[in-house]
Amino acid sequence: MIERLEGMRILAQAVIGLALLQSPLTAGQALQAATQQQPSTKPALPSAWKSQTTGNEYRIRIEGDTFQAEWTNAPPELEKHKAYVRTECRRVGSKWIGTTRSLLPCTTGANANKVLNWCPLVTRTEIDSIAPDRITGRAQAIHNSDCQSCKVLEAVWKDFVWTPKR
Repeated sequence: MIERLEGMRILAQAVIGLALLQSPLTAGQALQAATQQQPSTKPALPSAWKSQTTGNEYRIRIEGDTFQAEWTNAPPELEKHKAYVRTECRRVGSKWIGTTRSLLPCTTGANANKVLNWCPLVTRTEIDSIAPDRITGRAQAIHNSDCQSCKVLEAVWKDFVWTPKR
């Protein structure tokens, strides 16, 4: 491993030197170009994940400092109404901070079986860790809302764990 890193360092220095001789690039621009050409050592993340908390399945995508997740296994009765849950977070230090936008039924009754309204909502999401075998974080869950106006009256933070869908 040390030999590989040393070899990559020597290669980067050679590319920088060659770039400086052949073009008007600054040393910083040449270094950036050299590091962009090096192969990534991070393992690829699966795109399909399952929440161990809710059973919901998500398709994720990470591009640069942006994390996106979209709910993929909505029940047919919710799909009829175009229900969705979409999360977008940006990297802030070691965490990913963002929002989840959703369109879900606002229900009432002892078994929450009477749909009063379909409410578009925005809640906060924080992801603590993203690894090839586990995504952990916390998200706001609606504890109390006004179904007529689709206003969140009370939200509580709940931890979540996602693992690759098998």
